[in-house]
Amino acid sequence: MSGESQNRLLTFEIGSSLFAVPIEGVHEVAEIADLACIPTLSRSVAGVINYRGDALPVVRRERLLEPGAGALESPQHVLVISDRPSSPPCLGLEVDRVLGLVDGQPATSGRGSEPVAERRPLDGRLLQVVDAPRLVARARKVIEDALARGE
Repeated sequence: MSGESQNRLLTFEIGSSLFAVPIEGVHEVAEIADLACIPTLSRSVAGVINYRGDALPVVRRERLLEPGAGALESPQHVLVISDRPSSPPCLGLEVDRVLGLVDGQPATSGRGSEPVAERRPLDGRLLQVVDAPRLVARARKVIEDALARGE
């Protein structure tokens, strides 16, 4: 992967919050699809979509990230994400709007396992830069915890 693409962030909104993820971790911005039920898991936690013939887990966005105050809009897109640039997709993230690409270094700091690794200003707003491997790890934990609780 070129150095140029490693310094690009895909920006998106969930609720009133602005987020970004390094473009190298995004396989595709897909149109929203109906979530299929996972028999042992509540739809309020997660579902799956058909992604090129494979089942791709989609964990509810409010379980992964803090969407800000107010009601969430219906998601318009699914970001198809992998935890490493060379890995196959392993998570779908529903987002309200995809805003585009901005120049910027991926986050290098953060609090332990929190998916948001850094917060920085962008055009008068607070941009929350998401670490894709931490986001995928959070999704796996959300699913495991929900299964353990019988959700």
